[in-house]
Amino acid sequence: MRAILSDESMPIYPEPTGDSISITTLHKGDELEVGKVLRKKKDTWVEVSTPAGVKGYIHGDTKIFAIRRVEAVANPLEVYEAPDESSPVLTTLPKKTAFTVRGFEKVEDKEFFHVLTDDGMEGYVRTTAKMRVVPEATPGSARKMMIMGGLFAAAAIVIYLLGLRSGTASAGNTSIFTIALLLLGLFQFGQGYLQYRQAKKDEQAKK
Repeated sequence: MRAILSDESMPIYPEPTGDSISITTLHKGDELEVGKVLRKKKDTWVEVSTPAGVKGYIHGDTKIFAIRRVEAVANPLEVYEAPDESSPVLTTLPKKTAFTVRGFEKVEDKEFFHVLTDDGMEGYVRTTAKMRVVPEATPGSARKMMIMGGLFAAAAIVIYLLGLRSGTASAGNTSIFTIALLLLGLFQFGQGYLQYRQAKKDEQAKK
């Protein structure tokens, strides 16, 4: 899981113990990859790695914010320059636009998410804005999508051939349902293939 450090700073230790010498220090806003959670002598430690390749452990009470890929549900969704509704609106995201939530800010009694759009623009949206988490693609979920797409496409072909055999369909009179099912299967297979490639690429980047 990718996350952002919310504390002002936090050392990374080579072993899950505060008795060892820290190998580097994370600062607020730094990105890290979170791994296994360990319990040792009543303390909780979290295995982490940084984009620079440093691997180690941070204490379990460290405040982090999980990076999430989300999608705008309401239209429009305004992105502010600062965590303040009186600040300039940088852009307005249309419904179903995907973006990344990278942090949280509270100013007086109002709460904002720190966000990053796909075109590289950083800003803030109210936490009350309507959005949903986009499921992260994995090789396993992508393979399932390809299998389902293949099954839909195969089902469409079988239905068409059975229609030809029974004389209720012909090569020039394929039902709309069969065409729609075939197109759905091919689209889902293609989406699954693209997600599989991206998921494998992300896995390689984490190693």
